[in-house]
Amino acid sequence: MKVSRGIVAALLGTTMLAGAVSAQQTPAAPAPTTQQKAEAARDFMKLSTDGAVAFRALHLARIAIFEADPVAAKKLVADTRAALAKAKVDSTAFMKAEADLKAPKGMNATAAAAAGPAVAWLPIDGQLTLGEDFVATPAKAAAVAEANKHLEKGQRKEAIEKLKLADVNVMFAMALAPLDRTIADVDMAAKLMDEGKYYEANAAMKKAEDGVRYDSVAAIAVPQKAGAPKTQ
Repeated sequence: MKVSRGIVAALLGTTMLAGAVSAQQTPAAPAPTTQQKAEAARDFMKLSTDGAVAFRALHLARIAIFEADPVAAKKLVADTRAALAKAKVDSTAFMKAEADLKAPKGMNATAAAAAGPAVAWLPIDGQLTLGEDFVATPAKAAAVAEANKHLEKGQRKEAIEKLKLADVNVMFAMALAPLDRTIADVDMAAKLMDEGKYYEANAAMKKAEDGVRYDSVAAIAVPQKAGAPKTQ
């Protein structure tokens, strides 16, 4: 099935995560519950720009260490800490248990998350995907084309409305950073660099990057029509 590239384009385009949330086809979802609708509306509209900036700077800091540029690495880690401090109060983080995250198929192939309490997750990137059942009828193809135009202008709400009116199933995949653990890892990296322990600092930053998880919610889930009753 051919999928429009505009629909599956990363919404924030972060450097580290570019391509991480791929053009994954997600099976059509059943009609969402009230809670799922609320989650989709909340999370979709609240990606953290500051969080994306933090992870971009964090990755560049690791590159600076690799290139033996400790001055640049320290500056980038300072930038990361400043961006995370802003992200902590930008009202984008939400509480959820890791075991309740629903990664898109093929993403985050790690051991199953152990049951635990809800923690604060920072949505640092996101992407729309068309449902697996998408059939390019003239009306739906036109809706996708219009939605892409809105996405190019950053008008995500308008794009969603166009697709909703055309009964197009759409999922929203998010890259999430565990806020408190990430801040702790980055703080540790800064401390280690101050002590001249750059190898260990790089390991702490890698731990922060590796802590990113993925979740998928229904941005639009069109209820599936029941089949015709069988005749006796």
